[in-house]
Amino acid sequence: MTTLKDMTRSREARDYFLDILSEVGGDTWVVSLPPRLKAYEGELQALLGKVFAGRRRRPENFPLAQQLSLNWCISKCRQEGISIEDSWS
Repeated sequence: MTTLKDMTRSREARDYFLDILSEVGGDTWVVSLPPRLKAYEGELQALLGKVFAGRRRRPENFPLAQQLSLNWCISKCRQEGISIEDSWS
């Protein structure tokens, strides 16, 4: 399984993989998908809402949500037949 830690080894990868899910304030998460996955943004938001409903304020949940978002993106790219790197072009 690809982890967020694996994906952040290079500066370039870290810059965009950490941007998939960012935190605004203490309890608001913002999804910023790669251009080729934008059409599926609602699907990821629904998944995050279902998994983390009522739990966003716990600080340990944000890294878990980032990992879930990354895994979701990788899975969606496989479904679409593109690499995760190509999804950003």
